[in-house]
Amino acid sequence: MIATLKHDNGVGIAAPQVFQSLRIIIVYSYPSPRYPYALEFGPEAMINPKITERSKEKEKGWEGCLSIPGIRGLVSRHRKITVKYTARNGELKTMKAKDFVARIIQHEVDHLDGRLCFLFTKESIKDLVTEKVWQKKITESKKVNKN
Repeated sequence: MIATLKHDNGVGIAAPQVFQSLRIIIVYSYPSPRYPYALEFGPEAMINPKITERSKEKEKGWEGCLSIPGIRGLVSRHRKITVKYTARNGELKTMKAKDFVARIIQHEVDHLDGRLCFLFTKESIKDLVTEKVWQKKITESKKVNKN
């Protein structure tokens, strides 16, 4: 799963995306061409992840999906979550996550729960863009932030 993730510059992947009927996700956030502002986190395998707490506060953010290459969707997600899971070594863990890492976990747990990422969470078709348009938005925001 990590090899697939790295090959496609992803930050998260769920076992069903690689044709495994298992409740496992990998969260591996790092700066890449697809996510130049990503924080460093992981890789962390989460077996049977369960989100047990969600903040009331939500935030919209652009998400990509390895299952639907070339498209980005603007999705509202909880800013903070608590997730319980089993680690690769069998240890039961509880982790609090916020912002980008929380978004990744929520996205991947959606896959485990049979929701195909951002396509079914859209308020409007206007919240979908091509990867090319999204990359242009990133480039423009870099120019604005430098000035």
